[in-house]
Amino acid sequence: MKIEKNHQGFLSLTTLIGWSMALLLSVLACDNKDYSKDSPFDNSVYIDAAKVKDIAHFTFNNVKQTGEQQISAVLAYPAEQDISVKFQVDASLASHYNARLGNNYAVLDSKFYKFSAQDVIIHAGKVTSEIVTINFSNLTELEIDATYLLPVSIKQASGGMDMLDGSKTICYIVRRSSAITTAVSLADNYFEVPGFEAGSPTADVVNGLKQLTFEAVIRVNKFDPLTDISTIMGIEQYCLFRFGDSGFPRQQLQFAANEVKFPKADDAKYLQPGEWYHVAVTYDTETKIAVIYVDGKEQSRIENYGTGEAINLGKQKKGDFMFKIGHSYGERDDMTRQLNGEICEVRIWNVIRSQEEVYKNMYDIVPTTPGLKAYWKFNEGKGNNTAKDFTGNGNDAIAYTDAVWPAGIEVPQKNKE
Repeated sequence: MKIEKNHQGFLSLTTLIGWSMALLLSVLACDNKDYSKDSPFDNSVYIDAAKVKDIAHFTFNNVKQTGEQQISAVLAYPAEQDISVKFQVDASLASHYNARLGNNYAVLDSKFYKFSAQDVIIHAGKVTSEIVTINFSNLTELEIDATYLLPVSIKQASGGMDMLDGSKTICYIVRRSSAITTAVSLADNYFEVPGFEAGSPTADVVNGLKQLTFEAVIRVNKFDPLTDISTIMGIEQYCLFRFGDSGFPRQQLQFAANEVKFPKADDAKYLQPGEWYHVAVTYDTETKIAVIYVDGKEQSRIENYGTGEAINLGKQKKGDFMFKIGHSYGERDDMTRQLNGEICEVRIWNVIRSQEEVYKNMYDIVPTTPGLKAYWKFNEGKGNNTAKDFTGNGNDAIAYTDAVWPAGIEVPQKNKE
């Protein structure tokens, strides 16, 4: 009986403590006091874009006329009064950033940019100012492949507010590049082409192909060890250009037409993650020759290949395996065979492109070039889920989910090295 009594006493104490904590929490929950001023840390202001890293890349292609970057001023916690903040370009910081970058870049001339405002206010009780847009213009006047610095700093803040040293400046590295500067991410995403569905008036351009060339510029971020296949483009179990297969190296290119696959496994043909490649495959159904190219150079060749039947990319019915970019097998939300990386310059031809033609035009092509039947540059950029078909044949590609367009893309042009 004594043991039972002690046990009950313990439970009563536990219950009492629980009630007390609940009462305390309920009191605190009803307390709307702002405890920020009691913080052991001094308040300070910084630039939102520099919160994690104080260097940002603004790289654009050589035909782009305008662009923009956005910043705002942020407090560590709300202040009791309005805080006025002034932004400025601080050219004196160029030597600091050049030393860090190991270069000698010039500061961007003021005629190429304009602030929507340089004086902003963080209102009392708030932590963020209005957004300031840095509008860039006349960018085609900049030297191609030249790089410039634009160090934007908080010059001053009212009320004696401190400025956070490591994040009070964002330095933009501005570069007008001759390279491709836009590509779309296929990580957990892919693109479909509704115009290739059977019965579509725009599907005939990719039917009855006795000769076929696929091309794309890609960068694989990771060859996932949990999946054997990373799809570039095509139709599952019919005509597919991809990395890997069951029992085949996941880092090697493979082409499969009518389920006849080539080449054989060869670890000397592995492509590396994190590196940009132009990849292409040509297939002549009459001569039965197929060739795979990497960066414009022949990697694999096979003769007496395939069944001799013409390829029809636009005769699949909805619900069947359809032509896709970055996806091939399974339900629409099944990402087990997606390509974890970026892609651009995707093309379909009804002719065999020669090795010289492939190499010369890896990164750009005139959309009206004879034989080009579908051409998605994937240069639309942020906010776009549709990739335009530049041939004019009307077969735009549509993203499965919201498209991600990574910043800082710059594809090296290996045919100009």
